[in-house]
Amino acid sequence: MKLDSIILFESNNNENFYPFSVLHPVWELRVGAMRIFEKYQRVFDTSSISYYSSNTLILDSFLERFSIENELSNQKNKRLILSSQLLPTTELLSDLDDIILDSNTNYTITLDDKIVGYYTDESVIGLESLDNLNSKKYSKVSLESDTKYLNYIWDAISYNESVLLDDSNYYRNWNSPKEDYSKGVHFLEKSQIFLHESVKIHPNVVIDATDGAVILDENVKIMAGSTILGPCYIGKNSTIKVGAKIYGSTSIGEVCKVGGEVEGSIIQSYSNKQHDGFLGHSFISEWVNLGADTNTSDLKNTYSEITVLQRDNEIKTGTMFLGLICGDHTKSAINTQFNTGTIAGVCGILVRPGFLPNHIKSFSWGGLQTSPTYKYSKAIEVCEIVMQRRGKKLTDSERELLQLEYDKVK
Repeated sequence: MKLDSIILFESNNNENFYPFSVLHPVWELRVGAMRIFEKYQRVFDTSSISYYSSNTLILDSFLERFSIENELSNQKNKRLILSSQLLPTTELLSDLDDIILDSNTNYTITLDDKIVGYYTDESVIGLESLDNLNSKKYSKVSLESDTKYLNYIWDAISYNESVLLDDSNYYRNWNSPKEDYSKGVHFLEKSQIFLHESVKIHPNVVIDATDGAVILDENVKIMAGSTILGPCYIGKNSTIKVGAKIYGSTSIGEVCKVGGEVEGSIIQSYSNKQHDGFLGHSFISEWVNLGADTNTSDLKNTYSEITVLQRDNEIKTGTMFLGLICGDHTKSAINTQFNTGTIAGVCGILVRPGFLPNHIKSFSWGGLQTSPTYKYSKAIEVCEIVMQRRGKKLTDSERELLQLEYDKVK
C-alpha cells in the first residue's frame, strides 16, 4: 500500500495495557509474528512512519531502543493517522485501501462509534494538533465491527492465533523443510513450515503445522526431543530447550530460552522460561525469568469468566482462559504457583511458597500483599546486570519510568 506518511498514536488509556505499559508504548506489543509497529513498517514499507504518545518518556525510550528518528512532516501530503491499538491485519488493510483510494477527501475513521484514526492532509506536528482533529468536520468512515482492536493487554492473547495465521503470508518465500533437513526430525504439513536458512534443529523433533503455520526465524535453535505445534512463531536467536512442548497460538520473541510446556502465550523478547512447568494463555514482558517448575493456572475450576485486578480496577476479561500477565524484569523462584488471571508488575522478586495473589504490585520482594518493597537502587542494579549479559543497557528514560512506578508502590 503506497502512502507518503503514517502516524501511529497512543491514546490516553494505556493503563489498560499495564504492566507492559510501564516501559513500553502499545505499538510495541507483539501480536502474531511481529510487534505492532514492525507489522506497519512491513506493510507500509515505502512510507514514512512517525509515532505520538502523551508519555514523552516512553516515546523517547522506544525511539532510542530501536534507533528510530521520529521525523514529523509539516507538508500538505495526505497522511494516515491510526490508533496503535488497531492490528494491521489483511482485513484492516483492505478497508484502509478503500479509504485511501478516495484521495480527495479527508476522513475521520471510526470503529463502533469510537474515533480510531484519520486520513487527512492537515498539518500534524504535535499532540495538540492531533487532538484538534477531533473538532474537524470530516466525513466519517466506519471500519467493520469485527476489526481487531486491542482494548486491554489480554486481547493480544485472544487475537494471537488469527494474527499468526495472517502473518504467515509474509514468510512464504522462506524455505520449507527438505527430506534430508535433519535426521530424525519429523515435519507435518511441510508447506506451512517456514524456516530461516540459519535455523538449527536437533534430532527427534516434531514440527506440526496441521493447524497453522510454524515460523522459525533467524538463528533459532530447536533442541532434541521438542514438539512444536502451529500456529507458532519463534523469534531471532531464541532457543527451545530439550523436550519442550510448544502448543499452538504461541509467539516467542527474540533472544528467549523456553522449555517445559507453553500454550497460547506471548513471550515478548529477552525473557527466559528454561525449565519444566506450564505457561498457559499468558503474556510475558521483557527481561523476565520464570524459575524451574513455575506453573500458571489459566482456567478456573468453575469454568467461569475471569476477572482481573489491574492496578486498583476490577475488570471482567470476557474470556475463560487467562494465565499470567507479567511485567518487565520480574523473576519467579523455583516451584512458583500463579493463580488464574494474575497480573504481576515490574521488577518483582517472587519467592513465596503456595499460590500467589492474583495482583502483585511492582517492586514486590516476595509476591504477597504484605511483602516488602524491593529497594529501587538494588532493583536497577540487577536490571543492568541482566541486560549487559545480552549487550543491552537501560536508557535514561527507562530509569525515570521505573522511578515513577516505584514511587507509586513504595
